[in-house]
Amino acid sequence: MNWKKAGIIAGVTTGVFLGMKYVLPVILPFFLGWILAETVHGPAKKICRTWIGEKMHFSEKIVGMIFIVLGMLLAAVGMFFALQYLTGKLGECVQYYPEFKEEVQDILWKFCTGMEQIVGIPSDKSFFYICEQAEHFLRCIFSGKSSMNTAMVSVRSCACFIGIFAICVVFAVLFLQEREQVYNVMGKWKIFGNIIHIFKEMTVGIKEYLKAQFKIIVVVCALCVCGLGVLRVKYYVEFGIAIGILDAFPVLGTGTFLIPAGIILFIQGNGKMGVGLLVLYLLTAAIRQFLEPRLIGNHIGVSPLLVLVSVYLGIVLYGGFGFILGPVSAFLIYVILKECNVFGEN
Repeated sequence: MNWKKAGIIAGVTTGVFLGMKYVLPVILPFFLGWILAETVHGPAKKICRTWIGEKMHFSEKIVGMIFIVLGMLLAAVGMFFALQYLTGKLGECVQYYPEFKEEVQDILWKFCTGMEQIVGIPSDKSFFYICEQAEHFLRCIFSGKSSMNTAMVSVRSCACFIGIFAICVVFAVLFLQEREQVYNVMGKWKIFGNIIHIFKEMTVGIKEYLKAQFKIIVVVCALCVCGLGVLRVKYYVEFGIAIGILDAFPVLGTGTFLIPAGIILFIQGNGKMGVGLLVLYLLTAAIRQFLEPRLIGNHIGVSPLLVLVSVYLGIVLYGGFGFILGPVSAFLIYVILKECNVFGEN
């Protein structure tokens, strides 16, 4: 065993984990502000180098700040219309709640009837037991204490998000004004060049990964829309796109909807529809398994198995956002070890 290599791997892995766990939450507003500043700097520089920019004596700092302000305004308008749309849909759901409840109860009764034929449990007992547990669950959610705690957590989360967002924007604006001076000072440090090189490699890898995932999602969405259309499912386009997007989440996937729906329909006696949904799930899973090694592995050289393991470990170690931080940490470890020439040593 090469103890030097093992020590480097252990040290890099520990450093990345501690950095992601404890350092990243502290510097997150400034890191996002730096990304925002670098994002607008490129287009601003191109505009200033055009003949109009040179004639009007445009400044990269001013153009970059204008981009940031316009971007924030567009984001605010987009959030406003999105909230307005969601509020309208929520109102429609409340309006049709009695019909929705009756439909759900009808589906549940058919499901319990089918289960009675399989396991022998009386349908009326299982039906009333499930309804009782559902009502108890809803009472726990909408109880006064729980609702107040939920509201307080929501208010704190919104305040925290607004604060991070404001710091991010202010830092981006200030960084644009002193960008050249900062890079001139930090450019004298050798470690800064290594960090920039690692960050560029990570950026390229993440872009290729997202590009590959986007292609897979488009194919899966098209397959779901076609499959649900063949099965004559109502609103098959909307459901197909939603299920395809659900497949983008590693922990969920198309099976989160298709498998339970197929089993329930099969138990209810609609065997054709139930089997069709299960077959559609198998097709989407096979398509993903076929495309992932070719699109992800060939582009960035990372095995889909390692991606899945990193997602699982990320959720265990980091919590809710681990499905993002896990793969990012794994890829960061890989890039740093590659930069240290660990894989090239014997």
